Amino acid sequence: MNSGIIGSHSLIAELIGRNGIWHFTDTRSMQRSLDTLVGAVYLPSGLDREALLDALLAREEMASTAIGNGIAVPHVRRFESGSLHEDMVVVAYLMKPVDWKAPDGLPVHTLFLVLARDEATHLQLLADIAKLASDDSFVKFLKSMPERNALVERIKAFEESGAARS
Repeated sequence: MNSGIIGSHSLIAELIGRNGIWHFTDTRSMQRSLDTLVGAVYLPSGLDREALLDALLAREEMASTAIGNGIAVPHVRRFESGSLHEDMVVVAYLMKPVDWKAPDGLPVHTLFLVLARDEATHLQLLADIAKLASDDSFVKFLKSMPERNALVERIKAFEESGAARS
């Protein structure tokens, strides 16, 4: 069983390894960035891109998914979970940071799109990403826009260092 960054196996590293990293240049706004992200990523058959985008935008209207330090975690709870056959975490680097109404006022440079099949996994992934986002050296590393393998290895090293449990 995957238990997230706090446990013995990093689910987030596994999912990023599976789903990859994107670099976006057309990031004029939060809406445009989400539209570009949803249009680019692989979605399982049965998941409607337009409905997903609408759900993500509606979530942003409720409250920003920016968590500070230039990171946002667009997500929706239980979005068409019957059509979602596996959990997804997709990373997108924004070449030009975007105002995402972050609590710290900083523009967002990195997105972690989270889609989970169940609420427990959804909450665990959000907690894992928040823990990573609170580490200054990890945030600095993210700003360098590392490739997938480097990012996965850094997350695993973060976990092994014990930083995830502090």
